[in-house]
Amino acid sequence: MAEMKYMPLVSIVIPVYNGSNYMAEAIDSALSQTYENIEVILVNDGSRDDGKSDAIAKSYGDKIRYFPKENGGSSSALNKGIAEMKGEWFSWLSHDDLYYPDKVRKQVEYLNMLLSEGVSEADLYKQVLFTACDYINGEGKVIKKSKPEKEQALSAHIANLKGNEYLIAEPTKYNFYGCGCLVNKKVFEEIGAFDEKLRLINDLDMWSRVYMGSYKLHYMSEALTIGRIHSGQISRSIGFSYHNSEQDTLWGRSLGYLKENCPDNFEVFYLFGSNAYAKTRDKEGEEAFSFAQRIAPDKASLLLSTKRKLKLKAKIRSLMKKVYMTLFMR
Repeated sequence: MAEMKYMPLVSIVIPVYNGSNYMAEAIDSALSQTYENIEVILVNDGSRDDGKSDAIAKSYGDKIRYFPKENGGSSSALNKGIAEMKGEWFSWLSHDDLYYPDKVRKQVEYLNMLLSEGVSEADLYKQVLFTACDYINGEGKVIKKSKPEKEQALSAHIANLKGNEYLIAEPTKYNFYGCGCLVNKKVFEEIGAFDEKLRLINDLDMWSRVYMGSYKLHYMSEALTIGRIHSGQISRSIGFSYHNSEQDTLWGRSLGYLKENCPDNFEVFYLFGSNAYAKTRDKEGEEAFSFAQRIAPDKASLLLSTKRKLKLKAKIRSLMKKVYMTLFMR
């Protein structure tokens, strides 16, 4: 490992609710980081599991900083952790996910590389990092490994984007796993904390606000986190959907940002509208394509053919999903 001149304190924040089944593994993966200048903050969001989560947290003693609180949702737990941070950088770890041992070290090395390439110390906090992710199931079995070539291509693509408006234009393409993040605490001071009213897309909402700020996104193609997919997750139990009040707000705000900040950019409205149609957000698709056509009237036939193709594909995917749910999820 090359010598690092910049070695900030990194705060690993673990929000937990009824987490006795997995949280010890998460805590252990945080404490096993090869980068030593860390603190591990665990916030118990009012778990109702007969004190099991509380007992596990207390068994770690002063190895972690433990904050029990009344139940308020994952955003409130994250915000409590951020408020209690002593570190400069925030690293999120859900209680059912894991870090590979080098997660924090490699991200701090990346910050050092940015400094060596000319990013000023004053602007370093504006750099927001994400990493690729592997996935396991509830029993710990690997169900999806990241593909290095694909992740490297995405990393290079993001590095070459003309501006953050392109991240906003394709909201489902640049949806990174939250536990792969490394974010300076100053970012939250500037754009605000996690929205405690949101149950399902508090992470998407936060990253959307990051993209709308003057921050530079960096995507590290190596998988440094492990996401666990299991039936106890809220998004799984409720059922993820692109059609609810939270999604309405996110898509509407994103389109409004593009209209205000790049009103003459045909490409971003074409990308946004295509993304909307692909996810059956036809209202935003129509609005974005109408705006794109006003910018470039000669592109009307392209917009019409794209709209028809994407709506047909979305209809087929929806039908296939219904068949799958009927046959395999009874």
